[in-house]
Amino acid sequence: MNSGKTDNTMDARKALQGIDLENLISTMEALATDDGKSIEELEAEALAAEKQREEERRATYERLGLIDRGFPRRALDCLNEVTGEPWNKALREAYRLVLIPGSIIVLNGRYGTGKTVLSTFLARTMYRLKKRVLYTKAYDYTMALRETFNGKGSESSIMARYKAPYLLVLDEYHEVKDTDFTGPALERLIDYRHQNGKPTIIIANYSPAVLEDRLGPAIVSRIHLCGTIITCDWQSYRERNTSK
Repeated sequence: MNSGKTDNTMDARKALQGIDLENLISTMEALATDDGKSIEELEAEALAAEKQREEERRATYERLGLIDRGFPRRALDCLNEVTGEPWNKALREAYRLVLIPGSIIVLNGRYGTGKTVLSTFLARTMYRLKKRVLYTKAYDYTMALRETFNGKGSESSIMARYKAPYLLVLDEYHEVKDTDFTGPALERLIDYRHQNGKPTIIIANYSPAVLEDRLGPAIVSRIHLCGTIITCDWQSYRERNTSK
């Protein structure tokens, strides 16, 4: 006698496994508010909405990834705001060089011209190419090395962190006082990266007259061999925005 049950019962939870519920609900809502659109039009809208959601998720993961690698939130927020032909010209020149193994790119000039944003733009491009990137202030690097004198980690482990990424950005280079310790420490790092085919971006606010003297002859000679100094002497974006 048939009890009313089918021979092939199915657990509802198993039936829902593997189904994108968010997408299913969106599709059902679209059908519930049907305004005469064809099935093809509804499917196209659903695909476009899913593509937009995927792009938003990718942008979020990318931003978090770059923040985790030290890049400032303020620079990431300005990636689509800083523009102008002088800045774009500098970006094109730097982009050409950042693809060359061991290159050294110096972005030098006044505050507010978008040097950190430019380096972050380049880092985002390398990140999308699945290359490792890292941002640090030159002062933080030298201080991390100093702390090893007090037993906080080892010099080799500190050096390894900054040697490893494909692209390293050393910001605020001018904030490091040139001493018998800091000068050689920075020079060793930059030289290692140069010799091992890893681009380095140096950001500084030196006057043109003292720039090469402050960088030192060893770094300058490597720049002449494989790199460039880009003088960012256009109007400060901070001044431009506050004057509006």
